[in-house]
Amino acid sequence: MNPQKQLTFGNVYSKEELSNLLNETTLKTSREGIYNCKNSKSTFLFVTLDKLGKKQSLHYNDYFEEDYFHWDSQNKQHINTPGIQKIVTGQTTTFLFIRIHDKNKGKTNPFLFCGRLIYDTHDKNSSNPVHVVFQNIDYDDNTDIEDLIDIYLWRPNKHGKKSSTKINKVGIISKRRKHKKPNVTERSGLVTSRVGQGYYRQQILDKWNGTCPVSGCTIKKILISSHIVSWSESNDDERLDVENGILLSPNIDSLFDKHLISFEDDGSILISDKLDSLNRESLNINDEIKIPVSEGMKKYLKRHREKFNK
Repeated sequence: MNPQKQLTFGNVYSKEELSNLLNETTLKTSREGIYNCKNSKSTFLFVTLDKLGKKQSLHYNDYFEEDYFHWDSQNKQHINTPGIQKIVTGQTTTFLFIRIHDKNKGKTNPFLFCGRLIYDTHDKNSSNPVHVVFQNIDYDDNTDIEDLIDIYLWRPNKHGKKSSTKINKVGIISKRRKHKKPNVTERSGLVTSRVGQGYYRQQILDKWNGTCPVSGCTIKKILISSHIVSWSESNDDERLDVENGILLSPNIDSLFDKHLISFEDDGSILISDKLDSLNRESLNINDEIKIPVSEGMKKYLKRHREKFNK
């Protein structure tokens, strides 16, 4: 039975559900993070990202970085372990299942199916466990599945944890992903469209941690990837520069796009005199609002303020 034909990307499955669906009778009782299918040349990786309360030996080395996935094997495995070699050489198809937390209110959480993995590299200094980096060939830049976006954005350092691996894939665009950067039609819509425009979308979501810095809204389906300096006034590099992007709620984006609000280099909000107190109150904006500003944003904010001041 081919799991690829039976599984739906972005769906959640318990091990028992997978066992019944794929007729893998031993899967439902398996407690391991890796399972070799009996009915197909397939390997399932089951990953819980938040290892709070787990043994110290279980490091925070499992996470997405761009469309690459970092993974630590079982402690008994090294790069030449037969099962790892089957994964590395492509003798088996590797499927990834992830959950952030193992339980919620005492109830065991299912795993979200994140698609197929192919071997990219491994940490040559690691063994027992070996640290492997895969490319997730089904990675979906355009997904609006909130749980999947949360998994893509999850990083150990965002939760006060550290990864022991030295391999860094930040900013590395895979060959698979290069052709998925916005085309001409998509680029023209990036200014005002919902966050859902491929590669650029994921970069802005990651930079702002899936949250509008003004309103605090975290509903990723409605947040907008807005350019600080508009698409029409940016050069090719500026149009896809993450520093030129800000993640905003729809009403805040409209104000920002129309230059009715802007921001100082320290993040303090500027509000146009055209907005009276009644509209400010109804839009829930005030002079106390302040957003985080990176060094790279300042040149773009300066140009935005020039139009705001006009």
